[in-house]
Amino acid sequence: MKKSALSAALLLLPTLILAGWALWLPIPRADDPGLRIRLLGFDPRDLLRGHYLLARLDIHDLPPGRFGPDDCVCLFDRPQDPGRPGFTPLPSCAAAILKTCPLPLSDPGRELRLYQSQEMAQALENWLAGGKRIVDIDVRFDGKGGIALQDIRVDGQTPDSGR
Repeated sequence: MKKSALSAALLLLPTLILAGWALWLPIPRADDPGLRIRLLGFDPRDLLRGHYLLARLDIHDLPPGRFGPDDCVCLFDRPQDPGRPGFTPLPSCAAAILKTCPLPLSDPGRELRLYQSQEMAQALENWLAGGKRIVDIDVRFDGKGGIALQDIRVDGQTPDSGR
């Protein structure tokens, strides 16, 4: 009896750890505020690390290299240029300051790594050659400077829609 209870506990422990870890991950929620933001700096052929789309968020007037991991900005929508939000630098990334901003973002100049399937990476490479396509992504803000990314689009359509 003790042996079977110990075996059950040993089997249950990894499951509980995995469930706790999954619940701790930032999950985009429908009620999190969001924006569709264009992407810059494409390289879907990073074969050594898998098929990733390497990109940065296209934030209007954000100079490259100006912000680091301890810097936070407050983004705002610019109706005259959809997909390219404006920003206001925040004095710090303290929780009290981030709460004053509806769309806070920490380290806005960071490089994003978006995994794509092999077929999708090749298609993105073909579509983006020459830079004549608009690629954007839905960015959800968690209110603490973090973001969740979902629903990449090329010219307003999902890349796998069979163009």
